[in-house]
Amino acid sequence: MVFILVTTILPPHKGEEYVKLHASGKQAKYPDFVKPIHRFVVMDYDTKGYVLYEVPDDKIMEAMKAIGKRYSTYFTIEGFKAKMEILMESKDVLAMLGLG
Repeated sequence: MVFILVTTILPPHKGEEYVKLHASGKQAKYPDFVKPIHRFVVMDYDTKGYVLYEVPDDKIMEAMKAIGKRYSTYFTIEGFKAKMEILMESKDVLAMLGLG
């Protein structure tokens, strides 16, 4: 399994707009193999969201496309930002470097 972390940033005064858009159901659905396993929110100067997804190794590109398509709905909100990262476990990085 591979983990994908999506970090979002939303200006706090856009929260109501985000909630309405989210409730509208206009965003693309995830395929069955994309599993959101944790959701976190940090209230700072902006509202930051973190969603951790688990996907099969052989579906990384399909998963990234599906996740990106879903988040693209929110880019209509001024100031909304999203970043997608593939996470590796330490043991895998060590093995890749020939140290594990």
